[in-house]
Amino acid sequence: PAIDMLFNQFNDSVTGAQFGNVRSVKELASAANQAGRSRKLSETYGGSGWDLTFADMKRNGDWEFALGVNQMNQHLTFFSMEGARKYDYPPTFDYHEPWWNDYKHLNDHYARLSLALSSGRQENDIIVLEPTTTAWLYDSYVKRNERVGEIGQTFQSFITKLEKSQVEYDLGSESILKALGSVSGDKLVAGDASYSRVVIPPMMENIDKQTFTLLKKFSSGGGRIISFATPSLVDGRPDKELQAFFAGKRDNLIAASTLDDETLSKYFASGENVFTNVTGGTLFHHTRKLADGRIIFLVNSSTTVPLSGTLNTEGADAFELNTFTGEISGYLNERKEGKIALRFELPPAGSLLLYVSDVKGEQLPVVSKPLNFTSVVPAPGMNVTRDSMNAFTIDFCDLALENETFKDLYFWKAADRVFRHFGFKNGNPWNTSVQYKTNIVDRDTFGVRTGFTVSYHFNVKDKFNYSSIKAVVERPSLWRVSLNGKEIIAEPGKWWLDRSFGVFPIGILVNPGENTLTLTASPMRIHSEVEPVYITGDFSVEPAAKGWIVSAPAKKYTAGSWKGQGMPFYSWGMIYSKDFELVNAEGSYEIALTEWKGTVAEVSVNGKKAGIIAFPPYTADVTGFITKGKNTIEVKVIGSLRNLEGPFHNNPKPGLASPWNWRYVDAYPSGKDYSQLDYGLMKDFLLLNSK
Repeated sequence: PAIDMLFNQFNDSVTGAQFGNVRSVKELASAANQAGRSRKLSETYGGSGWDLTFADMKRNGDWEFALGVNQMNQHLTFFSMEGARKYDYPPTFDYHEPWWNDYKHLNDHYARLSLALSSGRQENDIIVLEPTTTAWLYDSYVKRNERVGEIGQTFQSFITKLEKSQVEYDLGSESILKALGSVSGDKLVAGDASYSRVVIPPMMENIDKQTFTLLKKFSSGGGRIISFATPSLVDGRPDKELQAFFAGKRDNLIAASTLDDETLSKYFASGENVFTNVTGGTLFHHTRKLADGRIIFLVNSSTTVPLSGTLNTEGADAFELNTFTGEISGYLNERKEGKIALRFELPPAGSLLLYVSDVKGEQLPVVSKPLNFTSVVPAPGMNVTRDSMNAFTIDFCDLALENETFKDLYFWKAADRVFRHFGFKNGNPWNTSVQYKTNIVDRDTFGVRTGFTVSYHFNVKDKFNYSSIKAVVERPSLWRVSLNGKEIIAEPGKWWLDRSFGVFPIGILVNPGENTLTLTASPMRIHSEVEPVYITGDFSVEPAAKGWIVSAPAKKYTAGSWKGQGMPFYSWGMIYSKDFELVNAEGSYEIALTEWKGTVAEVSVNGKKAGIIAFPPYTADVTGFITKGKNTIEVKVIGSLRNLEGPFHNNPKPGLASPWNWRYVDAYPSGKDYSQLDYGLMKDFLLLNSK
């Protein structure tokens, strides 16, 4: 089995959520544990939107890995962004992304986690039965019964509380028990897993006959049943033997009413791992047993609040496995009453991978971070530059189709109108259909006299050097392209953003005032989708009554939002550079970002790459790069394709981007009404020193 974990809307309270949905991941992990499978796959991040940050990815990925996932399939990679594909649940994990060259840092983290969390075994002693067949009693395609949702929500809340209380358990599917279930002494066996405690969750009314047979044998062998409900049905029918079983008085049949602290401590505690003094954040953990020790993975799933606490665990020594560098170091621990106590502190979205050894291991240095940093005073001024040309998107056009012209038409509506005209009743088939060869591709048989024209308008306010200005058009071979009535040709071998996006040098033809970029399809082709076009170059972009207007480039950039500096669509890197004069290079040095908005930031010292900043507390150790005398430090803040590709309209909710977010736009709005995010270094970065 495998799962989806999509979107970027963490929610651990409702049954329909993706990230935050404890039940979904625990079902996967439990089935794998019981079937003896070591790899547990998740399709991850799909539909999270172009604005998904490295911190978002780490928070969400670490959470599912703590619950049992150990192999990630990132959703998805666009082989091409041409046409409707770019709206198919972005982001894409490929060269299109401004942050692609830095993604290796996250991939290495998950590669190392995948190795660690598929080594050894997760051996849980508690199995919580799922009330699936109880829900079936009330399910109906004819008339919805609210009790189905109530059963599901109650179960979801129950196991989520177990997870947040650091209880180590598996879920029990009665179908799996039917296939793999048996009893050995006081253990309920499910394939490769065995359990000494079985939990009947709240609202469970029905038990399969095979499950009941197993429970009777398990109980008579001394196994403990902790019941938060009193089932009365076997295979959907009232059963007196079952009712008598749960009404019986036995020490190993515990009737529980609420999952309070006392119940958790008395019936769910683990003798191996005990967490104490846990404050702040949201803790999740995962334990795996090896032949000579255990792997323990700790995660803080809060994005805003740090987490601290103490883990008291069986073992003789502890080591930290750094998932970003691959380094192994000692971890401070204190021997207490046959266990070791490990104090941990995790920043928001932070994680910690530990190896706890059964024997005292080789003495390795313990990594300790200096506590007292002071800010180094920089030389006056900060230099701010773009690392790419500015750009903006034109997503409205005029459509000329036979004898009609439609003004200020949203590109999506224009494409639909064209394809309906040529016999596709549902509009653009690449937006609406499964891409069967016969139903779509083989219909590319339009007559030589067919076709249409789309025109895109942009205004230039100022007179300045236009030589850098270029137009970008998808699938340039399908169109005859002109600017202001003069045909233009794509630069051979040149592309921008996607290898199928052609580049047209237009600076020599650009005029002050209105300019019109015209695309003519003649004849009509099956891939002639009407899509936005892009204008790139050294200029600024300002809101107009409809869309945007081009103006002279800024003379100087500063800290603050790119939107307010003529770059509302800008998606790539802005480089912030400062000089620091040091009498000596003693002690430790860090770069700290106090306030910024971006996907990831790259740090360079004296022309050498010194690391990235992507996760709280948003610092980077640059000690080994600092020298006596003048040090030039650059921080490159990298944005995302969200401001270039959208969605721009209808107040899109953050964290979810589906094809529907790019549809149903009726009027051409002012640029100030486009939905775009603030990116940039909002306040100067700091160089911190600790001696």
